[in-house]
Amino acid sequence: MSKNKEKQEILSGINYQISSFDNKASILISAIGIVFALSLSFLDVFCEEEFLLKSPNFKTSYYILFILFIFNTIIVIGSYILVIIPRKKIGNKKYANYYNDIAKLDIDDHKGYDDLLEDYTKNDILITEQIIINSKICKTKHKFLKVGIISLIPFSILLLVLIILTII
Repeated sequence: MSKNKEKQEILSGINYQISSFDNKASILISAIGIVFALSLSFLDVFCEEEFLLKSPNFKTSYYILFILFIFNTIIVIGSYILVIIPRKKIGNKKYANYYNDIAKLDIDDHKGYDDLLEDYTKNDILITEQIIINSKICKTKHKFLKVGIISLIPFSILLLVLIILTII
C-alpha cells in the first residue's frame, strides 16, 4: 500500500471520528433538551401553596438547587453545541476536500478543481497537513464532548434531588 493511500485512510478514520462525535453530541442535545423541557415543570412548584408554606431554609435550598440545575444544563447543552459547531479553516491554503474552498470555484471551472485535486493527491504534504488539521478539530470536539458527558453527572444528581424535594 502506498504512503499516500495510507494517509488517505488515516484521514478517513479521523473524519469518521469527527462525524461520530457530532452524532453523539446531537443525540445528547436532543435527550437533554427533552429532559430540560420536562423539568421546567419545577417552575410551577414555586407558585404552589404547599411550597409557599415550607420553611425558609427549604425554599432557599430549593431555589439554589434549581438555579444550579439551570446553570449546569446550560453548560451541558453549550458543550454539546460546541462539539457540533463547524470549525473555521486557518490559513489561505486551498484543499480539495474542504467545501468552502470548492464552493469558491465557478460551476464551469472543472479545471480549477482538477488542479486542486491533483495538487492534493500528488502532494504528500497537503494530505499530512489535512490529517493534522482534522486531528486538531477532532481533539477539540472530543474535549467538549467529554465536558458535556462529565457535566451530566451533576445534571442527573440535581434533577434527582429536585424531584425528591418536589415530592416531599
